[in-house]
Amino acid sequence: MMNDIYLEYILKKKKTGGQKAIIAVIIFAAIIVSVALLLLIFATATALSGTQFGSFSFSIGLVLIAFAWYGAYLLMSMQNIEYEYILTNSEIDIDKIMSKKARKRIASFDFKEINICANINDNEHNHDYKNITVSKTFDVTGDKSRGNVYFVDYSQDSENYRVLFQPTSKMIESIKRFNPRNVFVMED
Repeated sequence: MMNDIYLEYILKKKKTGGQKAIIAVIIFAAIIVSVALLLLIFATATALSGTQFGSFSFSIGLVLIAFAWYGAYLLMSMQNIEYEYILTNSEIDIDKIMSKKARKRIASFDFKEINICANINDNEHNHDYKNITVSKTFDVTGDKSRGNVYFVDYSQDSENYRVLFQPTSKMIESIKRFNPRNVFVMED
């Protein structure tokens, strides 16, 4: 009888150009909001000088600037993405972790029931990768330029799905044990 398998792997996603552009826009927007609020604070404080509301408006404005930068920080930190692969025997759960706080399940399936799992660069099996159409593709790779990208095609609820992921060599060897006919390990 096989021993139980439990493997966990966290992979940090490399920031894309689009994510870097989003961060730049967030910083630019926070600067614009801060300058606008500073101008509003000084205009209000000058207009209300000598009253109790003058210093109060200055305090409120500084708190609003702090909130604007805190909101910018939260939006920028949501661009820090990691993927967690949890393999329990033949079943895998793939979660997206944003900013090390928020977690969302991306895919969950059993390798015993997949159609195919192979490296996208495996010349013997990548015809399936190139020629089979699927309803939805989940790209949960960290950095495709590092290589070792595998695709898994599976069916669930009458839909065909594809997952692109970067398992460790131990993980892919463990997966192969559960479905040797449909899991193809590319030799180095």
